[in-house]
Amino acid sequence: MVQIDVPIAFALGQIFADAARKQLLTRRPEYYYSALAKNNLFHIFFFSWIPVYFLVNYFGWETTHMWWHKDAVTDYPFFLPVFLVVFFFAANSGFWLSTLLIRKGKFFLVRVSYTGIFLFSLCWVFGLWKRTTYLGSYKEWAQGTAKRVWDTSGGESFIYMLFFTIIVWFVALILFIMVLRSEGKHLDT
Repeated sequence: MVQIDVPIAFALGQIFADAARKQLLTRRPEYYYSALAKNNLFHIFFFSWIPVYFLVNYFGWETTHMWWHKDAVTDYPFFLPVFLVVFFFAANSGFWLSTLLIRKGKFFLVRVSYTGIFLFSLCWVFGLWKRTTYLGSYKEWAQGTAKRVWDTSGGESFIYMLFFTIIVWFVALILFIMVLRSEGKHLDT
């Protein structure tokens, strides 16, 4: 859902900075740019396409049936480009801000921030259960004719893609974090 994709992109930027903490504390540009590149590579190949896929195929669900009342992302010609700019700005801002905080020794604040964002996201999904479990357009949702994911014909493909994207995202995230941490193991800070 776009309302949590952008904050999660910010939080992931923070997580990448946290994983590269030892490298960032050296203040050496090659370590900084290497970690920043990994942040962007993850967001390009393992995250950004996920909300785009769901915006194109399940616009009502991806927008949590809020604010955008038309049926498809194509009804809003600037939506996808603006979303992607904001998404990548958030991903890089999370990294940049956390780099500054890490260099000031405020590791705990970085971790509290990204933990809070993930808690907010869980609250969004489960707190808005009556919006996040329905497929269909805003109009269908508002009229009460939208169906729950599990009651919809084609709901199986939605559920398959949802789980597939979560697995790809999570496995890639763990691998990237492990790579960043292993690159910093030999550094003294």
